[in-house]
Amino acid sequence: MNLREKFALAAGGILLKGFEERAASFGAGSGRLERLNLLLEKARASAPGCEEACAAAGIGKGGLASERELYKLPLTGRETLRAYSGGAALASLESGGTGGSGRVETRLDLAAVVARYAALLSVLKETGWEMGGKTAAFHPAEYGYFNNFGKLLSGGKFGKLVFEFFQQYVLYRLVHNRKNLYYDKSIFTDPAAAWALLASALREDPVLIITRPDALMAVLKSLRGKPRPAFRRLKAVLTVGTALGETVRREAAEVLGAKVFNMYASTELGYVALSCSRSGDWLHADEGRHIAEAAPGGELLVTDLENRLMPMLRYATGDAGEVRERACTCGRSGLMLKVHGRIKKYLVAGDEKLYESGIIDRTFPSALPFFQLDQAGNAIILPPGTPLSAAAEIRELLALPAGSYSEARSGSFTISSSGKFSFLI
Repeated sequence: MNLREKFALAAGGILLKGFEERAASFGAGSGRLERLNLLLEKARASAPGCEEACAAAGIGKGGLASERELYKLPLTGRETLRAYSGGAALASLESGGTGGSGRVETRLDLAAVVARYAALLSVLKETGWEMGGKTAAFHPAEYGYFNNFGKLLSGGKFGKLVFEFFQQYVLYRLVHNRKNLYYDKSIFTDPAAAWALLASALREDPVLIITRPDALMAVLKSLRGKPRPAFRRLKAVLTVGTALGETVRREAAEVLGAKVFNMYASTELGYVALSCSRSGDWLHADEGRHIAEAAPGGELLVTDLENRLMPMLRYATGDAGEVRERACTCGRSGLMLKVHGRIKKYLVAGDEKLYESGIIDRTFPSALPFFQLDQAGNAIILPPGTPLSAAAEIRELLALPAGSYSEARSGSFTISSSGKFSFLI
């Protein structure tokens, strides 16, 4: 244990009991039913309609008798989050740039912030990273602290300015030794821009790269036909933020010579699940901090056991996926998740629904450039300079029915306000 790690663990231990144990192991945590009922007590007092729904489901003042009764609780949606008020929040995190149902703020008190940090450390440890190991983090320009400084300042969000400065420049930059590398949407249309992003990472000589899957795809596409990058110390790549196709994971592991981990996380819920080097497109659920389930329609529902300020009970994530008890070839057994993409964004190919991950797996191995499927316009959008004939290969690979996405056009891609690329718009 180095001095940086000792400092982080000591500081965390002062703020939260059991911090070191939580930070040491992904999925660590106990007393789930007790914590669940504490959240339920808070929700019944502050979430509109929760008390009435509990009464209708026969849930008494004592709460749930077992976790198996979780299904009796009403779902938590974005409208519930907006209704929560009261309590001292250390951090207020905005999300909703890609969900299509409006932006919301997730409010965290001190205990929840520190608990999330412990969870992050446990995730990083799973990748083989050690405190102080050089990390290169790819971020859209939209996330840049100073790019948002003026807007936050004029909006009077002084607390957010202080919190994000501490997180980015004190904790991550100084303690973790993480360097943020920013990119703009040009990486999805210009291979030279994607290559420049990779070159900036090479100069940092990291042991870990953290990136969104879409940026990783852009980098991998820019490398095709070129010598493999000569990373000297790279051990792992951690992806988070959008769906990661299994074909992308395999190519990244081969080309970059590193283990590739995919994390399912959100602003609202924290770090929910993480793949291992042998789990493929399945992810191990963080059962110590979350309870995951799938609704009958395939939407992932997640309960966050850490946020007492804004109880996330059966939070409707807006993501499609599967939840199963599985035995992984790594030797670990337990609840695992497979995430397909946003539940409202899919196309129908024959009798199959193709979400983002399915589209990626069918098309990424090809030489096709990035493209977008404009559902409203029934069109395939290709980057400028790409022959429109490429649309025929896209239709074939996706097995699109006749008349579906019949138009092909060249134009600018639609990028979310948070900088995310999506194949389905």
